[in-house]
Order: sequence, then structure tokens, then C-alpha cells
Amino acid sequence: MHFDPIDYVIIAGCFTAAVFSGFFFSRRSARSLKSYFLGSENKWWMLAASGASTNFSINGTVWNIAILMVLGMKSFFVTLVWWMPNAVFLMSYSGIWIRRCGTMTAAEINKARFGSGSGARCSRTTFAFMITLFSVASLCLSYIVIHKFGIVFGCTVRGAHALAIAVVAITSVYVLVGGFKGVIFSEFLQTVLLFSVAFIIGCVCFGQYSASGLHAALTHGSGSERVTPEYWKSLVPEAAPRIGMFSTSGYSGWGDFSGMVLAGSIVGLIGCAGGAGGRYGEQRFLATRNTREASMLAALWQFLGLPRWVMTAGLCFFAFALYKVQISQDPEAAMPLFLRSGLLRPGLLGLVVAGLSASFMTSFCSEINACASIIVQDLYRPLLRPDLPGDSPELVRVGYGATVVLALMAIVFGYVIVEAKDYGSSSALNVVWAWMLGGLLTCLVVPLALRWYWGRMNGWGFSAGCLAGLVPSLLMLAGGFASKASLLGRFPVNDYIYLTLVVSTVACIGVSLMTPPLEKEVSAQFYAQVRPFGLWSRARVTALALGLTMAPALSAPLAAVNVLIGLVASFSLFMAPVYFLGRWPADGVICTLVFCACVVVLYFTWYRKLPND
Repeated sequence: MHFDPIDYVIIAGCFTAAVFSGFFFSRRSARSLKSYFLGSENKWWMLAASGASTNFSINGTVWNIAILMVLGMKSFFVTLVWWMPNAVFLMSYSGIWIRRCGTMTAAEINKARFGSGSGARCSRTTFAFMITLFSVASLCLSYIVIHKFGIVFGCTVRGAHALAIAVVAITSVYVLVGGFKGVIFSEFLQTVLLFSVAFIIGCVCFGQYSASGLHAALTHGSGSERVTPEYWKSLVPEAAPRIGMFSTSGYSGWGDFSGMVLAGSIVGLIGCAGGAGGRYGEQRFLATRNTREASMLAALWQFLGLPRWVMTAGLCFFAFALYKVQISQDPEAAMPLFLRSGLLRPGLLGLVVAGLSASFMTSFCSEINACASIIVQDLYRPLLRPDLPGDSPELVRVGYGATVVLALMAIVFGYVIVEAKDYGSSSALNVVWAWMLGGLLTCLVVPLALRWYWGRMNGWGFSAGCLAGLVPSLLMLAGGFASKASLLGRFPVNDYIYLTLVVSTVACIGVSLMTPPLEKEVSAQFYAQVRPFGLWSRARVTALALGLTMAPALSAPLAAVNVLIGLVASFSLFMAPVYFLGRWPADGVICTLVFCACVVVLYFTWYRKLPND
């Protein structure tokens, strides 16, 4: 891979524009803590674009390409593990609930939900700690990914470290000075770049193979493991799907398809019902001007996931058609192989590299900004300076300090992990990534969901659910590094997930019932303000007795219908480019028509019934 001067100019220009946007918004962001972490007069469509580009991570895209290769269209069942339908739930009802809370961070929602007692304070601190732990791990992985791409681009190990440090530092600068407003604006620009690059890659890849050549390449394996084009594109799930030539690769474990998908999907769907994930997702909904915009934000966020699948499908089929031997042992090699192929002309190569860099920067800056807001608002202020007003300049300065510390932690821990493991092995990255999603987040999904649907839940129960689940979660992390012959190493990953889920659920419900309920006024106020579904009869009676102003109620049956229609629309939208780029036009047309039909129905069942409070 060779860079021309024009490529360097394009890459440098993109980074310079990102940093400049931070300085441009620095004065406006520094007015108060709220303006720094939530901005003001935010455009809902810019917030949606920012969220969509944040989810467009290099980690996830490389994994999506690999799993699409190995499982074919059946891999769309696996996306349930990754909370892909989350925006559909947010669009239908939960985004409205989040906006009605009117807080600054996801952890501060616990204050609105549980009040100001000791249990409420404990739940807020516990949640802030868990999210900070997750964010630090995520930021470390961002450093590792940049280091790996540095190696792909031909850097030495030392040079790749220098590249990773430089990218983290530059990204942190515009997050530091620009605050949330700078993050949103720069991410909107990066969204345009990133999505353009996705379509460029898809089109370039599409021109490299014919239908007959691609379908011949999709035929692989022999005997009971033989995969044909018809089998590859089939959506019929199987307990043990055929994976052909990938049966000896690092993805051979997907032979237990049903067990892995079931365990992950249970966690993922509970997480979807519990909000926006507790990090940068809630931040964007809280930054909207009203509930109508919050709901539309989620819908646009989901729609803007389309370009990612254009890139994913293009690189998948490109690698099958031209590099079948190489990917048979390493399905994750598709993107590096494309970058090395020489298909991108001078200027275009720089644009693609800048776009992939933007993919990293958007994820990193959203993570670090959201985590810094939680550190300041939910740890520093309530624990150390509870009497400090929200417009105090001190809080903005602490926000600066939290951002710097998080960036330094990403560099230090990322460097240590890279140096501690042999670079040729991705085991450390895989173990930590699997633990973050299957272990750490599993501790949170039940408490996050129950706080919306069960009025009897209290802050002590929330904290117990999070902390109790952390025990089997940490055992899962230890098992990933332990010898396969040891007890921890032999314990299946799926069983760790189930154990964490069960322990968290029992602790959450048990401790809530064993401790005093919330004050009636607290539950009544939250119910009147948010109007959630579920077990809230006592709170409803109290709210009516107190004469509280009630927010417009949403229809639970209609919300359920919209979730189902939205899921069908989402899967049809994302599968369409895979079928088109795979040169199955009839299947692509069917998916497109299904999506359009769902949009028409949603116009009447969702859009026309949106509240505007």
C-alpha cells in the first residue's frame, strides 16, 4: 500500500477540521457543565448522525464482515446479540421516557427514579462506577485497534504505538475543548465522510466480481460441511450450521450457533428494553429539545446504519471472490486485504483511510465525553462537592481533567495490553471484548430494565443487581485468560452469561423486596413525569391522589406493534444491500419492498401519534 502526497493532505485535512471544530465551540461549551456535556439548541438529526457514526466502529465492522462470511445471511440472527434493534425500542417508546427524565447523564436518571435517599445515592454511584469501568475498557480497545491498523499499514511495533498515541491525543484535544457541542458537530462532518467512504468501498468491491464468479467462490467445504450459494443466502436458522472452509478457523466455535445466539440475544433484548445502554446513547436523547425529536432521533439513527452494511457486504464478497484462500483461515483479513489491493487511486486511498479513522474517532470521542460527564456529575459532584451549583466553572475544569485522565488511561492500559501479549494473537482483544458485552453489560441489563417497568424496585436493589452480577462476570474474564484445562477455562462462555444474568436478577429483586420501598411521593412523581409501562398501579393511584400533572400516556400495545414492525423494517433495510451486492437482485427487491411497506405502516401507527411534550 502506497500513499501519495494527496493522500497525506486529505488525511491531515480531516484531522485538522476535527480539531478546529473543537476550538470553534470551546467558548460556547465552557459556559456551564450542562452546555459542556449536553450542548444547547442541538439539532435532532445531527444528534442522530452522531449516534449512528459512533456505532460505526472498526471493531464491530471487522467482526460483522467475518461473521457474515462464516454464517452467511444467518449471521443476522447474531446481530441481536449486539443490540442492533435497540434504536427500534427507543423509537417506539423508551427514547421518550429518557427525554422526560430531564437529567444530564444516564446515571442521574437513578436520582429521578429513586429519589435522594441513601439507596438512591448508592444506585447512582454504583451505576456510574460500572459505566466508567466499561468505558475505560472500551477506550483501551480503541488504542489496540489503532495499533493493529498501524501494523497493517506497514508500521513497526514502535511506530504503531506512536500512531495510536497520536490519534488518541488528537481526538482527545477536540473532545476536551469542544465539549458535547464540538463532538456532535465534528461527528456530523465525520458521518458524511464515513458514509461516503462506505458507499465508495461497496461500489469498488462490486465492480471486482461477476455473479457467476462470486457464487462459485461462495461454494466451499465438502460433505456435511458443504456450503452452496443458496445455503449461504438462506435465513433458515440451524442449531449447528454448515461453515465449510471456516471449520478450521478461529470461528469454528459457531458450530454451537443456537446456544451462543440464544444466550447473547436474551441479554441483548433485555438491554434493548432497558434504555440506550447507559453511556453516550442516553446523552443524545437527553440533549434533544422535546420527546418528539427524541423519538425521531432514534428512527433516523437506525436508518443511518445502512451504509455500514454496504461496506460490510462489499468487503465480504470482494474477499470471497479474490482472496478465498487467505480468508479461509482468517475471516478478519478482508479489510486489510482490500486496503493492500491497490484498487484505490491516489486521493481515494487517503479518503478511505480518513473515513476509517473517522470511524475510530467518533466512537472514541463519544465514549470519552459521556464517561467524563458521568465522572463529574455522578461521582465528583455528589460525593465531593454536593453544594456546588451546576453553572460553576469548577465543574467544567473537572470535566477537562476527567477527559485528560481517561485519554491517558486509554494510552497506558492499551500500551500495556499490547506489550503484554504476543501481537500475532488476538486472544486478549477477543477475551476483553467478549467480557465487556457478555459479562460486564450483563450485570447491568436487568437493573436497567426493571427500573422502568417495576415500581417496587428501589436503589438498593439496583445496586445489588449490578454488584452481585460483577462476581461471575469477573470469573468469566479470568476464565478467558486461564488454561483450558483449569476449572475456569472449561466453564462454557454461555454458562457464564446465564450465571451472571441469574445472579443479577435474583439480587436485584430479592434486595428490593427485603428493603423498604421508596417513598410514595418519589414513585408517584416519576410515574407522572415519565408514564412508563409495567407494574405501577400504586404509583398511579398516588399520583392521581396528589393531583400531579401527568405526561401524555403512550399505548403499550401500539408500542409493541411498532417494535415488531420496526424490527422487520430494520432487518429488511440492512439485508437489502447484502443481497444486491451479492448479485441476488430479486431478493434485494423483496427486502426493499418489505422495508417500504413497513415505513408506510409506521407513518400511521408511530409518526402521526408521537407526543410533543
